[in-house]
Amino acid sequence: MIVRVDPLQIGIALLLLVQTALIVILMIQNHRRRKAQDEAQRQRSEVTHAARLVLVGEMTASIAHEVSQPLGAILSNADAADLLLQADPVPLDEIRRILEDIRRDDLRAHDIIRNLRKLLAKRELRMERIDINEIVQTALALSRSDAMRRGIVIRSALEDALPRASGDPVHLQQVMLNLIINAMDALQEVAADRRRIEVQTRRHGAKSVEVCIVDTGPGIPDGRAARVFESFYTTKHDGMGLGLSIARAIVQTHGGAIWAENNDAGHGASFRFTIPLAA
Repeated sequence: MIVRVDPLQIGIALLLLVQTALIVILMIQNHRRRKAQDEAQRQRSEVTHAARLVLVGEMTASIAHEVSQPLGAILSNADAADLLLQADPVPLDEIRRILEDIRRDDLRAHDIIRNLRKLLAKRELRMERIDINEIVQTALALSRSDAMRRGIVIRSALEDALPRASGDPVHLQQVMLNLIINAMDALQEVAADRRRIEVQTRRHGAKSVEVCIVDTGPGIPDGRAARVFESFYTTKHDGMGLGLSIARAIVQTHGGAIWAENNDAGHGASFRFTIPLAA
C-alpha cells in the first residue's frame, strides 16, 4: 500500500515547526535580555548606594556637629530647668519656654537623624510627588556645618510656590549633596572672603523645575564642561570621579537633564539640573 503525502501539508507542518522554533528562540532571548537588564539595574543600584555611603562618610564631621548642637542645647536647657525648679516660687512661664526650646531642639536632632537614615538605607528608585525646595533645604542643612568649617557662605534663592515635581527624594538629595560638596571643593584655593555658593530653584519651561548651584571658584577649564560628568574623570588629587557621573545617571533616570557652565561674570561655575513636574 502506497501512502501519498500531500506536499502542501508537509510545507505547512514545516512552517509551523519553524514558527514554533522562532517563538521559542525569541522567548529565550527576551528572558535573557530581561535578566541582563535586571542585573544591570541591580549593579547600578549597588554603585549608587555605595557612593551614597561614601558621601555620608565624607560628611561625618559635619553631620556629627549638626546633631551635637541641638543635643548640647537640650542638656543646657535641662540643667537650667533643674535650677529653676529649686526656686521659690517656681517660675513656671520660664520653665514652659525652656520646655518649648527642648522640644524644638529634639525635633531638629530627630530630623537630622531621620534624613541620615534615609540616605544610608539601601533602596530602589521610588517616584513620588516631591517639593524640590524641601529637598534642597534638607541637603543644605546636612552640609551647613561642613561649609562653616571651610569658611564658605551658602545662600539660597528658592522660588516660592513651585509646583510639585516627580522624583525620589533620597536619590535627589544625593544629587544635591554631590553638587554642593563639588562646589565647596572648588573653593579650596579661593581667598576666604570670596568663598560663596548660592543654590537656586525656579520653573524651567512648562514641564519641569530647575535647580542651580553657583560657586565663585576658578570655573571649569576650557573644553571640559562636558567631561566633568564622565565616570572616573576628576581634577581632585584624592577624588574617584564618580560623584558627578552618578548624579548625572540619577537625573537622567528621572527624565531630567544636567549640565555645567562657567558663569558670565568670569568667576566660578554653575551646575544645573532639571526634574519633570508631577503629572
